[in-house]
Amino acid sequence: MSQITDTALTQWPLVILDVSAVAPAGGTRRVGDVLTAALERREPFAAVLMMPEGRPRKLAGVGERVRLIKTLRPGLRDRCAGLAFVVSVEAQQANAKAIRAGAKLWGCPTTATHDPAAALAWARQQLAVLASDAEEES
Repeated sequence: MSQITDTALTQWPLVILDVSAVAPAGGTRRVGDVLTAALERREPFAAVLMMPEGRPRKLAGVGERVRLIKTLRPGLRDRCAGLAFVVSVEAQQANAKAIRAGAKLWGCPTTATHDPAAALAWARQQLAVLASDAEEES
C-alpha cells in the first residue's frame, strides 16, 4: 500500500484523499488506488476526494478514467455510502453533465462542492444514514 493510501484511510470509514496538487493522470491513478484499497477492506465507507483545480486541456486519459470507473462501480455500489468531490465552481460548471450523472457513473451517491467542509459534512451524513439503515435491519 502506498503512503498516500495509508494516509487516506486513517479516518476510516471516512476516506479522505487530496490530489488537488497532482496532475490529472496521476490523480486518477491515486484515486483508483485509494478506492481499490478501501473496497478491499470489505466494509462500508464514504470518501472525500479533493480534485485538481485546473481542467485538463486535452481529453488524454479519458479511457483510463472510464476503465477505472467500470472496474470500481460494482464494489462502490455494494460498499460506498457516497463520494464527495471537492472541485472548483468552474470545474463543476464545465463538468455539469458528468456531475449530474455521478451516482449512475460511480454506482453510489455522489456530490460535488467547492467547499471541503461541506464535502466532509455530506460524507459524514451519508455514513450516518448507512449506520441508521443497518440498525433498522438488525
